[in-house]
Amino acid sequence: MQRRDTAPERLPRALPASGAAAIALALGSVTATVSADTGESEAETLDTVEVSAGSPAPGRPLYQAAAVDVLSGEEKDRREGASLGETLDRLSGVASIGTGNQTGKPVIRGLSGNRIRILSNGVGVDHQQYGVRHAPNIDPFLSERIEVLRGASSILYGSGALGGAIDVQSLPLRFSADGERHTRTDNLLGYSSNNKQWDTGFKAESRGSRWSFSGGVIRRDGDDIETPDERTAFNPDTPGPFQSGAPSDTPAYTGELDFTDFEQLNTQLGAGYRGDFGELRLRYSGWRNEHNFLLPPPAGNLPPGQGPEGIGQNLENDEIQLGARLPAKDGWELKPSLTWQNNLRQSNAAGTPRSERFDGTVDIEFDQYTARLEAAHGALGPADQGTIGVEYVTKDQVSRGTTQLSPGGEVENIGLFAFEERTVGDLTIQAGLRHDWHETVGDQSQTSAITTFNGRDRNDYSVTTGSLGGVFAFSDELAVAANLGRGFRAPTLFELYADGVHGGVAAVQQGNAELDPERSLNTDLGLRWESSGLSASATIYRNEIDNYINLRDTGTTAGSGLPVFEYQQNDAVLEGIELQARGMISETVELAGTLDAVDARNDATGEDLPLQPADELRVEATWFPGSWTAVRSPYVRLGVRHNAAKEAAPGEPFAQFDGAPFGSASTDSWIVADLSMGFAFGGTQRDPMRFDLNIRNLTDESYRNFLDTYKGYALSPGRDIRLQVRVPLGT
Repeated sequence: MQRRDTAPERLPRALPASGAAAIALALGSVTATVSADTGESEAETLDTVEVSAGSPAPGRPLYQAAAVDVLSGEEKDRREGASLGETLDRLSGVASIGTGNQTGKPVIRGLSGNRIRILSNGVGVDHQQYGVRHAPNIDPFLSERIEVLRGASSILYGSGALGGAIDVQSLPLRFSADGERHTRTDNLLGYSSNNKQWDTGFKAESRGSRWSFSGGVIRRDGDDIETPDERTAFNPDTPGPFQSGAPSDTPAYTGELDFTDFEQLNTQLGAGYRGDFGELRLRYSGWRNEHNFLLPPPAGNLPPGQGPEGIGQNLENDEIQLGARLPAKDGWELKPSLTWQNNLRQSNAAGTPRSERFDGTVDIEFDQYTARLEAAHGALGPADQGTIGVEYVTKDQVSRGTTQLSPGGEVENIGLFAFEERTVGDLTIQAGLRHDWHETVGDQSQTSAITTFNGRDRNDYSVTTGSLGGVFAFSDELAVAANLGRGFRAPTLFELYADGVHGGVAAVQQGNAELDPERSLNTDLGLRWESSGLSASATIYRNEIDNYINLRDTGTTAGSGLPVFEYQQNDAVLEGIELQARGMISETVELAGTLDAVDARNDATGEDLPLQPADELRVEATWFPGSWTAVRSPYVRLGVRHNAAKEAAPGEPFAQFDGAPFGSASTDSWIVADLSMGFAFGGTQRDPMRFDLNIRNLTDESYRNFLDTYKGYALSPGRDIRLQVRVPLGT
């Protein structure tokens, strides 16, 4: 029987030059485009959008059991921020833990950090995400597309994919079909008014029949962020520390926030070769980031300037990946890959900003090697197609800092997996099985500071996971999808052995060497609609996690006066709903909206889990007025974001500010409006220049985002006017 994902005529999609949304939602992407010749709205049908993350074989999102979003093309360009979290936080079921403009940590269905698997071209990578402010070291500008898989994804990606996976696919290495060499460049100039940030980027692609090359570089340089200039808790005109009569949730800092600046320089290079044997691809990416974080008021109650306020950090990440696609007999295709990653995290003591260089307080570096072999096949036994594979990961970490925090050690993982698919009539079934052998070793000899263990402390885990899902098509427009999946996550070196001051959260954190692996059972059910004028879906999910690892406030303080948090385990349950819809309500107006709500609780105590996003409603209206003269594909978009009030959970990072005489860890409800507009001009029909203007927090609203890690002592950013010009050139 023919697979539905081979029928492109059923999936309308926006033209590349269109101002219409080109985001492929879980149903695919249904939009309208504006004709450059007539200025009238018209539907367009192009190639099928296919996804690869978390599926037995590439296919349309509509016919994947799991919920998958794909962000690519012009829509990715417009949504791009300096961080992965900010770029993705408008997708249904996705939020971002933010710290200024340079840090955005993705949250999928209430899970983040090491419970979300970050992939580079389908291979898992690590960015020391044990801290609440530790974001993936990835620049969205240097990517072709980003796939987001919601729900447990351990079958293909092993430990860490309890909540989902994000596959960031590098700049393309494509080959010419006509024997000629084609070269294309994309030049970016951007400016953000709030923190006076300049973004300057360049990326290029050169395609030949045998050799293909791509590369890019982007520099981002941002000053201190600004919040609305409100009253603060401190009175600078009197010797007393606090203003009399100030409410207890009055922020400690408003206006321009010192020590929130950053500087990034990120690069990528790639080369591909196509021969009779198949294709080879070699890629390098480098990421460099220096930044400051603003700390809470000195000693928790002194006025600004009376003690340490800023903390500097240096982050570096290098990655080299060699991969191949090798056709074999009987419809098989082998996909071997070898990836090396080096990651460095350096952090100063409180009061030492990056301008004073790095003092060696925290200095953690690892090398990770991943060897992966996937074999994609056609009909095999009862399966129509699928993937089987093996993966080996070895990580070696050293901790050279004067504080242990996360010690040195080794991590090894061997995984065997199979993920298969069969279609029977209108029902598509997907099932997978995986087994992992995982070992984590804390090594005293690779740790400069005094450790909480002697010699080498070893933890071994052996875990089997599986999944079963299906999609049933009631008609060409309506389908229902259900998925049942097991996931697991082994405790990290940090969770097992942490011991020291974690400056990023103003607390002392302690590990627990007796932790067991987390095991999850994820179920979701979704109803999906796709027609020529409307795409919509409704999904409910439940994720039960045994041995959920979380920080507990011990109620004690260290000699420095900081609260002490230690790791413990309890069972947890996360339940939620995702609603999304997008469609043309007239020939020139598109309306889109999402509603996300998650209830996450500790099963033992009934208390909420920390770091959960507030319930959120987003509505966007986009007007496509039609082209005129030299201006093509103009659009105007007005969006409104509403977040419900949210109480800080016990053990929440920065929860201590609910009891402080300033700031707050809990947040009130808020509504913020965003306005954007843009158009294409000049260049060619295929490669026009593009101008985009985006105004975030249009009315300069004073509010606190629950997932903003500055909420304890500052407001969220005020109005930010972002200008972006892209100039593509090509042959």
